[in-house]
Amino acid sequence: MDNMLKTLIIITLIYYLIKGLIYLMFWQTTVRIEEKAKEKKRREKEKEKLADEIWETERDREKD
Repeated sequence: MDNMLKTLIIITLIYYLIKGLIYLMFWQTTVRIEEKAKEKKRREKEKEKLADEIWETERDREKD
């Protein structure tokens, strides 16, 4: 009976270790996806700002 209890405890600990590693992996993946999304949004804003500046300069030239 004592041997069976030790085996059950070891299996339970292994289960929680694997579960924790899986959650850690999911968390890291989520952080990476979030960082990439923020970077992409920042780049799109920069492109939009640059396009607005180009249009603004063209309008100023047309006025002159």
